[in-house]
Amino acid sequence: MNSISSEPRPSCPLCGGSGAPAVSGVRDPDRQLDGDWSFRHCDGCGVYWLDPAPLPQEMWKAYATYHTHTQKRDSRLLRSLLSLAHRFIRLAWLPSVIASGLKREADDLRFMMLGSEKPGRLLDVGCGGGRFLRRMQKRGWQVVGTDFDEQATRKVSDRYGIETHVGDLPQCGLPAASFDAITLSQAIEHLYDPKATLQECLRLLKPGGLLVMTTPNAASLGAQEFGASWRGWEAPRHLQLFTVESLAALTQQAGFDIVEARTCSAGSAVVYRVSREIAEGGLGSGWQRLSMLSWSHGKELYEQRAQSMQPHTGQNILVRARKP
Repeated sequence: MNSISSEPRPSCPLCGGSGAPAVSGVRDPDRQLDGDWSFRHCDGCGVYWLDPAPLPQEMWKAYATYHTHTQKRDSRLLRSLLSLAHRFIRLAWLPSVIASGLKREADDLRFMMLGSEKPGRLLDVGCGGGRFLRRMQKRGWQVVGTDFDEQATRKVSDRYGIETHVGDLPQCGLPAASFDAITLSQAIEHLYDPKATLQECLRLLKPGGLLVMTTPNAASLGAQEFGASWRGWEAPRHLQLFTVESLAALTQQAGFDIVEARTCSAGSAVVYRVSREIAEGGLGSGWQRLSMLSWSHGKELYEQRAQSMQPHTGQNILVRARKP
């Protein structure tokens, strides 16, 4: 494992409140970085933040083995078997998934809720491997991506011919009022200054332009069930996590009008499965992992159905907002 230097972060990075300890003993789910990590919870704005947190100049170490440019550790045979089993299990659950609305939700999220929007200029903040940008490009959007990971952005530009920029969005120097839509898919939790990024998004959007964000929900059923083993903490890469209310409030403070703020459960099967693997101390045998696939899909379906009685407890937060 590798070590990464950190510094205390005793105050809420968004409102300055002192908060209180919320969860401790969180470890890097990829098992590449040493140390246990802790989050505090702000009673004022509702944000959960990492304390201590990596020094900005050290954060690159947290991404050196990230999924954007690392290979799978499993054998090709095991990956093929798991993929085949996954397909069969999904087919078995498909009638229930359709009836619950999970399939429609998953389809909408593939396009970050932009499927019914007229194509225009789209900026994806935290574009990673660029698959979403390529998907939207095929649907007629003019796409641009940004990411802190220079290796990832270079691959996106080389593979797809897509314009990309490296670094913090406010420092990229993109022209004002130049985008019709901006997306942050599982990105805002990685930022040292999320409010500054949202304010920059406001500047970059045309009047009436749409901002769409997804991020792990710290008030999700999965977080409640697994505690420090919940995959969504992802310390130390996730510097803060939100609830529906706290992210909506921050978005409004940045100057946006909220269109929609809720939670989604599509895709949470993966989080349940990995959280259980973390809690049990490893991946387990191939057969154990196969049996866990069906269990995790059942958990996803349960979570989706629970939203009627326990709103805002889905795995991911979805916020859509427009520039006035």
